[in-house]
Amino acid sequence: MVWDPFFEEIRRLEDRMNRMFRSFWEEGPRLLERGKRGEIVPYTREYKEPYLDMIETDKDIIVTADMPGVDKKDIDIRVTENNIEISAETKREAEEKKEGYIFRERMAGKYYRSLTLPSSVDPEKVKASYKNGVLEVTLPKTEIKKKTVIKIE
Repeated sequence: MVWDPFFEEIRRLEDRMNRMFRSFWEEGPRLLERGKRGEIVPYTREYKEPYLDMIETDKDIIVTADMPGVDKKDIDIRVTENNIEISAETKREAEEKKEGYIFRERMAGKYYRSLTLPSSVDPEKVKASYKNGVLEVTLPKTEIKKKTVIKIE
């Protein structure tokens, strides 16, 4: 499918607006919360959206996502013909009173991102790799069917 740059920009704006609305409704009026040491800190939602790149070639769509601190086994990727969903969870051992700790700020968290793909892909042929905190997903495009011209009788 050939994408006009104008429509590609519209699609990006739509994705950005969807994230903003989702963030607004999830966070609601709770914009500030108290930190571990009692200070007021900005509220951070339950999940983070990983930063990513999406590249389209003649044969594939390649999605690369930064997901530091995640174990490969904790990453979940779900793909349909026109959508990819990436989620993961960073885990942390139970809170302990270890000697020497003054405070603990690192927390367990979740990653989540859902994207509409610019072309149809074959979900059965998707390949993924994860190295040094970076996830790379290669989504092979489906063959573009040749259009048939129909004559009207």
